[in-house]
Amino acid sequence: METTIYLIRHGETLWNRERRIQGHQDVPLSETGLEQARRLGKYLRGIHFHGMYASDLQRAVQTAEEVIAGRNLSVHTFPSLRERYLGEWEGLSFESLKKQYPEDWQTVWNRGGKYGVEPTEEIRARMMAALGGICREHPGQRVAVVSHGRSINTVLEAVSDGRYGPGRNRIGNTAVSILVYHPESRWRVEEVNRGEHLESEEAKG
Repeated sequence: METTIYLIRHGETLWNRERRIQGHQDVPLSETGLEQARRLGKYLRGIHFHGMYASDLQRAVQTAEEVIAGRNLSVHTFPSLRERYLGEWEGLSFESLKKQYPEDWQTVWNRGGKYGVEPTEEIRARMMAALGGICREHPGQRVAVVSHGRSINTVLEAVSDGRYGPGRNRIGNTAVSILVYHPESRWRVEEVNRGEHLESEEAKG
């Protein structure tokens, strides 16, 4: 029996707009992010979900709450669905990061393992374990999972044999990727980075 996962990135935060590194910092949604999440909730209103899961960081929880508004569902939070832990870099702007770590910021950003930055393989392991557990809880059902850009992209890389992933596509705020899991045939990717619900907002500038 196939399980369908709607894998969603949280809405915008002020730190997103300021291009500051969030990681595990618990930054709430901005007003724009809340509006994005409301639009997403309306966009997904006609789709029945059997469960809603989210990272325990408030930007993910707030997004999930908007998606399930008016539904008989509650948000189940998992720390394992968090964004990548970025150690000493959390709170820095990307501009400051490049100035302070000119020699190796790019290598560490890609691989981790220095300055407290979580290695890519650790992100992959915890995210895939979390999603695997959710699939076992919901065989043959459809669930929504709200997580974070790098974590989602790491999953996409793992389940697409590298077709998608960090450096190949960017996951937008409240964008939806759809994955399908079958216990025998494993994972397949049906959609990546869908964001039609924001098109009218972007047209306004």
